[in-house]
Amino acid sequence: MNAFADLDRELARWADEGLEPRLFLRDDDATNPSQELDRLIALARRHLAPVLLAIIPADATPALAARIATEPLVTPCVHGYAHRRHTPDTEKAVELGGDRDVDEVLAELRAGRARLQDLFGSRLSGILVPPWNRIAPAVAARVHEAGFSALSTHSWRPTGTRLSELNTHIDIVDWHGGRKGRSLDWTIAETRRRLGEARVRGGPPVGILSHHLVHDESAWATLDGLLSYLTGDKGLVLRRAGDLLAAQASAGQ
Repeated sequence: MNAFADLDRELARWADEGLEPRLFLRDDDATNPSQELDRLIALARRHLAPVLLAIIPADATPALAARIATEPLVTPCVHGYAHRRHTPDTEKAVELGGDRDVDEVLAELRAGRARLQDLFGSRLSGILVPPWNRIAPAVAARVHEAGFSALSTHSWRPTGTRLSELNTHIDIVDWHGGRKGRSLDWTIAETRRRLGEARVRGGPPVGILSHHLVHDESAWATLDGLLSYLTGDKGLVLRRAGDLLAAQASAGQ
């Protein structure tokens, strides 16, 4: 089956049901300016695609703040604290949880948010992106106490937070297959699948996830091809994370 034709049919179903797809792009693990970050920003400019840039507070530098200060398409947000696991190697990696006391985790998050506020000022989003997209339920239930206004993980699974959630669903890196970039055909098919899931849920936002520092040429080509198809061929507009959260708030979601 043709993945592009399948996606076209899915988009037609959205139109038939009076729904409009709302997509956004999140990129994780930023700390410093780099050639890879420059490439991501150039891609964002080319497709007029806003980027929610998840930044690791413990390692973030003033140079990164200076680099994106004049990039209106890039919105910084907090990515945990140090992206350091607090679980045994035999378990899935978690920073915001593990065997740590919740108050300890929240104190760390407050410190991380304060550090990024010093670097980025009012441009800093209130969104928290947990490292590895994982957060212990006990932390999620209280993360608003650390000053955050929203949470962004991956897929549809609930976290137990009282905050709004703006999650990603389409990861262009195959982490279990050698950390290689997914093919464009796979990514188009996954976009169709995730949009189908969103449609039956009434049309919540669908997020694309990238990691500029680990992209191989396949990942870059796939991200470029996906955005080109969505924003060029199909005429869709990628949204700003803040605008999507504001729309959720006004709708009482």
